[in-house]
Amino acid sequence: MKIGKVIKKLRGDMTQQELAKRSGLDFTTISKLEKGSLTGTITTHIKIAKALGTTLSELYKELDEPKKPSFEIAKGKKADKEVFYYDDKAVSQILVKQLSSRKMAPELLRLEKDGATALEQKPKGTEQFIFVLEGKIELKAGEITHQLKKGDSIYFDASEAHIIKNLSDKTSKCLKVTSPGAL
Repeated sequence: MKIGKVIKKLRGDMTQQELAKRSGLDFTTISKLEKGSLTGTITTHIKIAKALGTTLSELYKELDEPKKPSFEIAKGKKADKEVFYYDDKAVSQILVKQLSSRKMAPELLRLEKDGATALEQKPKGTEQFIFVLEGKIELKAGEITHQLKKGDSIYFDASEAHIIKNLSDKTSKCLKVTSPGAL
């Protein structure tokens, strides 16, 4: 966000004239800052921050943090997506790009007949959600086993050692979302 937009946001209901008076700056300076035709100096920014009852670091805070879009559409061919092969019968396709900057990892897990993931144990604090799109699977976490069919879902602590197996004679597909410890 540009400095002018931050000032305007922090100014709220205060008029530009009132901010100019409180800061000891000219009204045109405030106007040009907010329009983006002037960036101002550190001294100008300090005066504005004081007039707004905030600190310079708060004024600059939103400048340092790039605003992420509230949504992102991932379009593309299968080849554009990251694919992880457990083996020839178990494949996971990551459904987003730039996974390292995400708070969750959505995957499409495909298990062929007799296919299974490796035994996995994510870091403490990691949670996982699985929704069965096709087929029937078994999730074994620790000593507990759950069987899930198309339309079923499960949410669990993925820091517990777990494995997912296909119980169907056909390919099973699951939406698997992991968050946040493993990321």
